[in-house]
Amino acid sequence: MINSRKQAGFSMMELLVAVLVMGVGVLGVTGLQLISLQNNQDALLRSEAVMLAYDMIDRVRANVPVDVAGGVMTETKLYADVAKDADPPAVGANDCMTADCTPAAMVNFDLAYWKCSLGAHNEHAVCEALREADRLPAVEAQPGLPAGRGVVEIDGDMVIVTVEWEGFNNEIQTVTVRSKVYTG
Repeated sequence: MINSRKQAGFSMMELLVAVLVMGVGVLGVTGLQLISLQNNQDALLRSEAVMLAYDMIDRVRANVPVDVAGGVMTETKLYADVAKDADPPAVGANDCMTADCTPAAMVNFDLAYWKCSLGAHNEHAVCEALREADRLPAVEAQPGLPAGRGVVEIDGDMVIVTVEWEGFNNEIQTVTVRSKVYTG
C-alpha cells in the first residue's frame, strides 16, 4: 500500500523564509523613509537660511543712504560691523517698525531683528524684548535655525550675507548670498 496522504499548508521552513524576506523589505522601506525625512528637514532648513539671507539683503537695500555723487555712504558699512557670533545689538527705545529712525538706528534694529530670527540668540535679552513688543513671533512659532548664526559683509556695492547652522549629525551647513546693494 502506498501512503496517499497529501501535504496541506506550508512547512515551517517556508514560513521562516517568507518572514525573513518580509522583514528585510520592511527594514529597507524604513531606512528609505528615515533618509527621506532627513533630506526634507535639511531642505527646509536650507530654504529658511536662504530666506533669512535675502531678508538681510533687502534690509540693507532699504537703508542705503546715497551721497550726491551716487556712492554708498558709511551707514551701509555699519551692517558689516557685527561678527558671526556677536550678540544682537541693543535697540533701546528705537522701534523702527512704528517710528522713524536714523539710518544708524535702523542698522541696529535690522541687525537685532535678523540675529534674533536666526535662532542662536533666542534666549538673549534683546530678542526677548523684541518678542514681548510683538516685533518677533514667539520662539515656539518661529524658532529659527538650530544654532543659526550669520554675518554681513559689504564689499564696494556688493552685500554678502552668510548664514550657518547645525544640520544633521551637528555638521555645520552654510548658505552665502551675494547681491548688489545699489545699482544707481
